[in-house]
Amino acid sequence: MKRLLLAAALGLGFAAAAQAENHSIGSCGLDSAYDVTLDQAGLSFRHGGGKPESIVMNKGQLTVDGRKLTISDADRSRIAEYEATVRALVPQAKAIARDAVDIAYVAVTEVAAAFSNTVDNPDTRKRLGVLRDEFKLRIDDTFEKRPWNEDEFDSLVEKAMGDLMPVVIAEVAGSAIAIALSGDEARAAELEKRSAKIQQDIERRVDTQAVQLAARVATLCPMVAKLESLENGLELRLEDGSRLNVLDIND
Repeated sequence: MKRLLLAAALGLGFAAAAQAENHSIGSCGLDSAYDVTLDQAGLSFRHGGGKPESIVMNKGQLTVDGRKLTISDADRSRIAEYEATVRALVPQAKAIARDAVDIAYVAVTEVAAAFSNTVDNPDTRKRLGVLRDEFKLRIDDTFEKRPWNEDEFDSLVEKAMGDLMPVVIAEVAGSAIAIALSGDEARAAELEKRSAKIQQDIERRVDTQAVQLAARVATLCPMVAKLESLENGLELRLEDGSRLNVLDIND
Protein backbone atom coordinates (compact mmCIF):
# COMPACT_ATOMS: atom_id res chain seq x y z
CA MET A 1 0.00 0.00 0.00
CA LYS A 2 2.77 2.43 0.89
CA ARG A 3 4.35 1.92 -2.52
CA LEU A 4 1.00 2.47 -4.24
CA LEU A 5 0.37 5.76 -2.41
CA LEU A 6 3.88 7.05 -3.05
CA ALA A 7 3.56 6.20 -6.73
CA ALA A 8 0.27 8.07 -6.92
CA ALA A 9 1.76 11.13 -5.23
CA LEU A 10 4.84 11.15 -7.44
CA GLY A 11 2.82 10.53 -10.59
CA LEU A 12 0.47 13.41 -9.90
CA GLY A 13 3.26 15.72 -8.93
CA PHE A 14 5.37 15.16 -12.00
CA ALA A 15 2.33 15.12 -14.30
CA ALA A 16 1.42 18.56 -12.99
CA ALA A 17 5.01 19.72 -13.43
CA ALA A 18 5.01 18.50 -17.03
CA GLN A 19 1.82 20.44 -17.73
CA ALA A 20 3.43 23.57 -16.29
CA GLU A 21 6.60 23.15 -18.36
CA ASN A 22 4.61 22.84 -21.58
CA HIS A 23 2.90 26.19 -21.21
CA SER A 24 5.57 28.89 -21.27
CA ILE A 25 6.03 31.60 -23.89
CA GLY A 26 8.80 29.43 -25.37
CA SER A 27 6.09 27.26 -26.92
CA CYS A 28 5.50 30.13 -29.38
CA GLY A 29 8.98 29.43 -30.74
CA LEU A 30 10.56 32.49 -29.11
CA ASP A 31 14.08 32.43 -27.69
CA SER A 32 16.95 34.85 -27.22
CA ALA A 33 20.53 34.82 -25.99
CA TYR A 34 19.95 38.25 -24.44
CA ASP A 35 18.90 39.15 -20.92
CA VAL A 36 16.24 41.84 -20.92
CA THR A 37 15.54 44.73 -18.58
CA LEU A 38 12.39 46.85 -18.66
CA ASP A 39 12.49 50.19 -16.85
CA GLN A 40 12.03 53.92 -17.39
CA ALA A 41 15.35 54.07 -19.25
CA GLY A 42 13.89 51.86 -21.93
CA LEU A 43 14.10 48.26 -23.08
CA SER A 44 17.62 46.91 -22.60
CA PHE A 45 19.11 43.71 -24.01
CA ARG A 46 22.46 42.48 -22.72
CA HIS A 47 24.57 39.56 -23.86
CA GLY A 48 27.84 39.00 -22.01
CA GLY A 49 30.49 38.14 -24.55
CA GLY A 50 28.14 38.45 -27.52
CA LYS A 51 28.12 41.04 -30.29
CA PRO A 52 26.49 43.43 -29.96
CA GLU A 53 26.75 43.18 -26.17
CA SER A 54 24.23 45.89 -25.30
CA ILE A 55 21.09 47.05 -27.13
CA VAL A 56 18.80 49.72 -25.70
CA MET A 57 15.48 50.78 -27.20
CA ASN A 58 13.79 53.88 -25.80
CA LYS A 59 10.82 55.57 -27.46
CA GLY A 60 12.12 55.00 -30.97
CA GLN A 61 15.77 55.60 -30.19
CA LEU A 62 18.32 52.81 -30.54
CA THR A 63 21.65 52.60 -28.72
CA VAL A 64 24.05 49.76 -29.52
CA ASP A 65 27.09 49.13 -27.30
CA GLY A 66 26.81 52.62 -25.89
CA ARG A 67 26.55 54.35 -29.27
CA LYS A 68 23.29 56.03 -30.29
CA LEU A 69 22.49 55.14 -33.88
CA THR A 70 21.04 57.48 -36.46
CA ILE A 71 18.08 55.66 -37.97
CA SER A 72 15.29 56.40 -40.42
CA ASP A 73 11.83 57.55 -39.37
CA ALA A 74 10.45 54.16 -40.42
CA ASP A 75 12.95 52.34 -38.21
CA ARG A 76 12.24 54.75 -35.39
CA SER A 77 8.57 53.74 -35.56
CA ARG A 78 9.52 50.05 -35.68
CA ILE A 79 11.79 50.39 -32.63
CA ALA A 80 9.08 52.20 -30.67
CA GLU A 81 6.52 49.55 -31.58
CA TYR A 82 8.99 46.78 -30.75
CA GLU A 83 9.55 48.20 -27.26
CA ALA A 84 5.81 48.63 -26.67
CA THR A 85 5.12 45.06 -27.78
CA VAL A 86 7.75 43.57 -25.45
CA ARG A 87 6.41 45.69 -22.57
CA ALA A 88 2.95 44.26 -23.22
CA LEU A 89 4.19 40.69 -23.73
CA VAL A 90 6.42 40.16 -20.68
CA PRO A 91 3.83 40.74 -17.91
CA GLN A 92 1.38 38.39 -19.61
CA ALA A 93 4.04 35.70 -20.05
CA LYS A 94 5.03 36.06 -16.40
CA ALA A 95 1.40 35.71 -15.26
CA ILE A 96 1.02 32.50 -17.27
CA ALA A 97 4.24 31.11 -15.79
CA ARG A 98 3.09 31.86 -12.24
CA ASP A 99 -0.24 30.16 -12.88
CA ALA A 100 1.48 27.14 -14.46
CA VAL A 101 3.65 26.59 -11.40
CA ASP A 102 0.58 27.10 -9.23
CA ILE A 103 -1.07 24.15 -10.98
CA ALA A 104 1.83 21.91 -10.01
CA TYR A 105 1.88 23.28 -6.47
CA VAL A 106 -1.86 22.80 -5.89
CA ALA A 107 -1.78 19.26 -7.29
CA VAL A 108 0.97 18.00 -5.03
CA THR A 109 -0.30 19.77 -1.93
CA GLU A 110 -3.75 18.30 -2.47
CA VAL A 111 -2.13 14.88 -2.60
CA ALA A 112 -0.46 15.60 0.72
CA ALA A 113 -3.71 16.85 2.22
CA ALA A 114 -5.65 13.82 1.05
CA PHE A 115 -3.17 11.20 2.26
CA SER A 116 -1.85 12.84 5.40
CA ASN A 117 -3.07 12.86 8.95
CA THR A 118 -0.95 15.91 9.78
CA VAL A 119 -1.50 18.28 6.85
CA ASP A 120 -3.51 20.60 9.10
CA ASN A 121 -0.49 20.93 11.35
CA PRO A 122 0.57 24.62 11.37
CA ASP A 123 4.20 23.64 10.75
CA THR A 124 3.26 21.70 7.62
CA ARG A 125 1.07 24.50 6.30
CA LYS A 126 3.82 27.02 7.00
CA ARG A 127 6.44 24.98 5.19
CA LEU A 128 4.25 24.54 2.12
CA GLY A 129 3.35 28.23 2.15
CA VAL A 130 7.00 29.27 2.32
CA LEU A 131 7.86 27.02 -0.62
CA ARG A 132 5.01 28.47 -2.66
CA ASP A 133 6.19 32.03 -1.99
CA GLU A 134 9.74 31.08 -2.92
CA PHE A 135 8.57 29.66 -6.25
CA LYS A 136 6.78 32.87 -7.13
CA LEU A 137 9.85 34.93 -6.29
CA ARG A 138 11.94 32.67 -8.53
CA ILE A 139 9.47 33.16 -11.37
CA ASP A 140 9.58 36.92 -10.96
CA ASP A 141 13.39 36.91 -10.93
CA THR A 142 13.61 34.64 -13.98
CA PHE A 143 11.10 36.64 -16.01
CA GLU A 144 12.74 39.94 -15.18
CA LYS A 145 15.77 38.81 -17.20
CA ARG A 146 14.84 35.89 -19.44
CA PRO A 147 11.08 35.99 -20.09
CA TRP A 148 11.27 33.80 -23.16
CA ASN A 149 13.88 31.23 -22.15
CA GLU A 150 12.04 27.90 -22.08
CA ASP A 151 14.99 25.93 -20.69
CA GLU A 152 15.24 28.23 -17.68
CA PHE A 153 11.50 27.96 -17.08
CA ASP A 154 11.66 24.16 -17.26
CA SER A 155 14.53 24.19 -14.76
CA LEU A 156 12.51 26.44 -12.50
CA VAL A 157 9.55 24.05 -12.50
CA GLU A 158 11.81 21.05 -11.89
CA LYS A 159 13.46 22.83 -8.95
CA ALA A 160 10.05 23.69 -7.51
CA MET A 161 8.92 20.08 -7.76
CA GLY A 162 12.20 18.90 -6.27
CA ASP A 163 11.53 21.05 -3.21
CA LEU A 164 7.87 20.08 -2.90
CA MET A 165 8.07 16.34 -3.37
CA PRO A 166 10.00 15.52 -0.16
CA VAL A 167 7.22 17.22 1.81
CA VAL A 168 4.55 15.24 -0.03
CA ILE A 169 6.41 11.94 0.23
CA ALA A 170 6.94 12.40 3.96
CA GLU A 171 3.23 13.04 4.49
CA VAL A 172 2.09 10.13 2.33
CA ALA A 173 4.62 7.70 3.74
CA GLY A 174 3.72 8.67 7.29
CA SER A 175 0.04 8.02 6.68
CA ALA A 176 0.69 4.68 4.95
CA ILE A 177 3.02 3.48 7.70
CA ALA A 178 0.56 4.43 10.43
CA ILE A 179 -2.22 2.43 8.77
CA ALA A 180 0.06 -0.53 8.10
CA LEU A 181 1.16 -0.67 11.73
CA SER A 182 -2.42 -0.47 12.92
CA GLY A 183 -3.30 -3.63 11.00
CA ASP A 184 -6.64 -2.09 10.01
CA GLU A 185 -7.26 -3.73 6.62
CA ALA A 186 -10.57 -1.96 6.08
CA ARG A 187 -8.93 1.41 6.61
CA ALA A 188 -6.11 0.47 4.26
CA ALA A 189 -8.55 -0.60 1.54
CA GLU A 190 -10.54 2.61 1.98
CA LEU A 191 -7.39 4.72 1.63
CA GLU A 192 -6.33 2.93 -1.55
CA LYS A 193 -9.80 3.44 -3.04
CA ARG A 194 -9.73 7.10 -2.06
CA SER A 195 -6.27 7.55 -3.58
CA ALA A 196 -7.54 6.33 -6.97
CA LYS A 197 -10.43 8.81 -6.90
CA ILE A 198 -8.17 11.65 -5.80
CA GLN A 199 -5.78 10.91 -8.64
CA GLN A 200 -8.59 10.96 -11.21
CA ASP A 201 -10.06 14.19 -9.82
CA ILE A 202 -6.74 16.04 -9.74
CA GLU A 203 -5.67 14.80 -13.17
CA ARG A 204 -8.99 15.96 -14.61
CA ARG A 205 -8.61 19.41 -13.06
CA VAL A 206 -4.95 19.71 -14.11
CA ASP A 207 -5.85 18.78 -17.69
CA THR A 208 -8.62 21.40 -17.77
CA GLN A 209 -6.33 24.10 -16.40
CA ALA A 210 -3.60 23.11 -18.86
CA VAL A 211 -5.99 23.63 -21.78
CA GLN A 212 -6.84 27.06 -20.41
CA LEU A 213 -3.15 27.95 -20.09
CA ALA A 214 -2.48 26.77 -23.63
CA ALA A 215 -5.23 29.07 -24.89
CA ARG A 216 -3.66 32.00 -23.04
CA VAL A 217 -0.23 31.23 -24.49
CA ALA A 218 -1.74 31.04 -27.97
CA THR A 219 -2.97 34.62 -27.63
CA LEU A 220 0.65 35.72 -27.13
CA CYS A 221 2.01 34.01 -30.23
CA PRO A 222 0.75 36.74 -32.62
CA MET A 223 2.72 39.24 -30.52
CA VAL A 224 5.81 37.06 -30.93
CA ALA A 225 5.24 36.98 -34.69
CA LYS A 226 4.89 40.77 -34.65
CA LEU A 227 8.29 41.14 -32.96
CA GLU A 228 9.87 38.95 -35.63
CA SER A 229 8.25 41.02 -38.38
CA LEU A 230 9.40 44.31 -36.85
CA GLU A 231 12.96 43.03 -36.41
CA ASN A 232 13.11 41.68 -39.96
CA GLY A 233 11.76 44.96 -41.30
CA LEU A 234 14.51 47.14 -39.83
CA GLU A 235 16.49 48.97 -42.49
CA LEU A 236 19.46 49.76 -40.21
CA ARG A 237 22.68 47.81 -40.31
CA LEU A 238 25.31 47.43 -37.60
CA GLU A 239 28.94 48.48 -38.02
CA ASP A 240 29.89 45.12 -39.51
CA GLY A 241 27.01 45.32 -41.97
CA SER A 242 24.88 42.71 -40.19
CA ARG A 243 21.23 43.03 -39.27
CA LEU A 244 20.04 43.54 -35.72
CA ASN A 245 19.16 40.10 -34.33
CA VAL A 246 17.79 40.11 -30.79
CA LEU A 247 15.23 37.30 -30.98
CA ASP A 248 15.33 33.83 -32.45
CA ILE A 249 12.03 32.47 -33.74
CA ASN A 250 11.86 28.72 -34.29
CA ASP A 251 9.08 27.33 -36.46
